[in-house]
Amino acid sequence: MGPLNRRVEDRIRQEVPAVEWKANYAVLGPYDYLDIFEAPDAETATKVAMLVRSFGNATTETWIATEWDRFLGFAEQMKAA
Repeated sequence: MGPLNRRVEDRIRQEVPAVEWKANYAVLGPYDYLDIFEAPDAETATKVAMLVRSFGNATTETWIATEWDRFLGFAEQMKAA
């Protein structure tokens, strides 16, 4: 892990401790990196994206993902309504 990556991770740990970092990937395509983390809500995820961008080396996109079983539960609830 490089010094910049370590600084970003340290700052995230300090400022948004509720986030659980899952993985980092280098990817081919329109983006260079993919960071996967779990946050309790969209506001916390937004803070992570803002912290990453504050280091001046990234453009971010935040995608909220729902576990498949939970998604199916939502679909069932909507079908019953």
